[in-house]
Amino acid sequence: MNSRLSKLVFGVSVFGMTLVGSSMLTHVYADNLGTGIVIGNSVNIRSGGSLSSKIITQLNWNDAVTVLGQENGWYNIKLSNGTVGWIYGQYLSLRSSSSTVSRGDVDRSVVLRLIDFGKKFLGTKYVYGGESPSGFDCSGFTQYVFKSVGVNLPRMADDQATVGTYVDRGNLQPGDLVFFKTLGSSIINHAGIYIGNGEFMHASSGAGKVMISSLKDDYYSTHYATARRVIQ
Repeated sequence: MNSRLSKLVFGVSVFGMTLVGSSMLTHVYADNLGTGIVIGNSVNIRSGGSLSSKIITQLNWNDAVTVLGQENGWYNIKLSNGTVGWIYGQYLSLRSSSSTVSRGDVDRSVVLRLIDFGKKFLGTKYVYGGESPSGFDCSGFTQYVFKSVGVNLPRMADDQATVGTYVDRGNLQPGDLVFFKTLGSSIINHAGIYIGNGEFMHASSGAGKVMISSLKDDYYSTHYATARRVIQ
């Protein structure tokens, strides 16, 4: 490319794409991107579209925001109080301004209902073989919660780990099933539901109740086995 042409192309915006050298950075702004629904707890809202930008506030599940634009996997949003910031795309379900909702949006709605339903049982006592609100074991809890959105899982954790599709640990999405091999077991014997931000909810025999734990916890990180996605 000659120097004159380079000057003409560098930094020119074409149909919402900003050309920089030989690469293109997604840069979309529109009035009709619609409303976004937050799908995580304590999700950081930053002053710019990068992890190095300052955290200005946090949002939680079902918080609604106005979507102003999108750039490189981040959404530029406006909160109900007028604050403008940026949220990482993984934690926002986009609702079109039209009346048509895509299949992906419908699935996100199912995930929201699933996790909200499961959280109603936080603190419920752990009961070996339990599969009702009077007491849950780990797979009884996951089976009961998924049934609330019309998904029938097998009863045992190792069988649940065969349904749906495999998910790499680095690509977990809220609503995915996560599995562990605990207490020296050579087979999967513990299950939970991933809720985002590195956390999952489960019926813990050690704690004696349904609770939220972190996958970064040494114990669960060490004993993590696999994950499955049954809500596509």
